[in-house]
Amino acid sequence: MRTLLTVLGVSAMIGLAAPAYSDPAPVLDGDDAGFLAALRQAGFSFSNPDAAVGAGRAVCLCLNNGESGLELVHDVKTHNPGMDMEMASNFALLAAKFYCPQQLSKA
Repeated sequence: MRTLLTVLGVSAMIGLAAPAYSDPAPVLDGDDAGFLAALRQAGFSFSNPDAAVGAGRAVCLCLNNGESGLELVHDVKTHNPGMDMEMASNFALLAAKFYCPQQLSKA
């Protein structure tokens, strides 16, 4: 299973999540090393760990700004043509687990 997370379009995801006004972006705490290890264990591959972390954090920015889980999974899949819906869902779930676990209880 080959996934190119650098294609995710982190800037596009963050652009979608950015508020229309100029408040500073919230800082997302999280376990970057744990997230990357979980991605590898789930079969994801990536050439740029920083881009993978950025994509994971972008998932939470979208969720924190009110995007629904289904919309988010669709966005992840759209920005990663090599992913099917299950892979996109797994990526979003891992991102939420490591960067915004409070979003998991909203599902």
